[in-house]
Amino acid sequence: MQKSFYESDKAVSEYLLFHYGSESELLFENMGPRDALDFARRCGMLHQNFSLKRKRALDLGCAVGAASQALSESFDAVVGIDFSHALIDAAKRISENREATIEIATEGELRRQVAVSLPVAAQPERIHFTQGDAMNLSPDLGTFDFILMANLIDRLPDPRRCLQNIHSFAADRGILAITSPYTWLEEYTPKSKWLGGFEKNGKPVRTADQLHEILAPQFEPLESQNMPFLIREHDRKNQYSIAHATLWRKC
Repeated sequence: MQKSFYESDKAVSEYLLFHYGSESELLFENMGPRDALDFARRCGMLHQNFSLKRKRALDLGCAVGAASQALSESFDAVVGIDFSHALIDAAKRISENREATIEIATEGELRRQVAVSLPVAAQPERIHFTQGDAMNLSPDLGTFDFILMANLIDRLPDPRRCLQNIHSFAADRGILAITSPYTWLEEYTPKSKWLGGFEKNGKPVRTADQLHEILAPQFEPLESQNMPFLIREHDRKNQYSIAHATLWRKC
């Protein structure tokens, strides 16, 4: 069985840089879109403009944990869950040590070492990272005042199933934040399970509309915004994407 990309050393290094890398490491000779940096941290701050209890937060699909670290600045307790054992292990290591040294690609097979670290204001002692399946969450998790699903839904085998159950983990009047560039690929999600990006009866089906349909019974929409992000591949190549962020309050 082929090893998942998200279990590879390459993924761990790329995501640690994506989550914690400095501007000078991410932008070659200071060229590139600065508004696309610090994406994970910006996701962890999406709750700031809304009134809510700040006791517990859930970062579902947390990868290496920078959004969880941002949430730790506001919430008493944060749970970070990811399906990848490698990413969770990396999240735990940097959380415990507050820093890490990683190898990043420069050109071809060439690599160099860079240091990444937690923001000074992070409160890692408030965070519990654990491996888990977003589609099969344990009821023992309890409920959360804020739930973040950052760039997760288009990497799930059955995103509708996850979204239909997420209200069970939201506290009364809790807030759900979903971000995604809606990059639907059969590598991760069977086409029959895509929420959008196809035609049905001659009409385009859009993910944003499907989110409203799925969540409407349990959540009211609050706002939406576009959030650019940048994933560095090597010195002269970056992936630039624009996630659509939607925020919802449990009815």
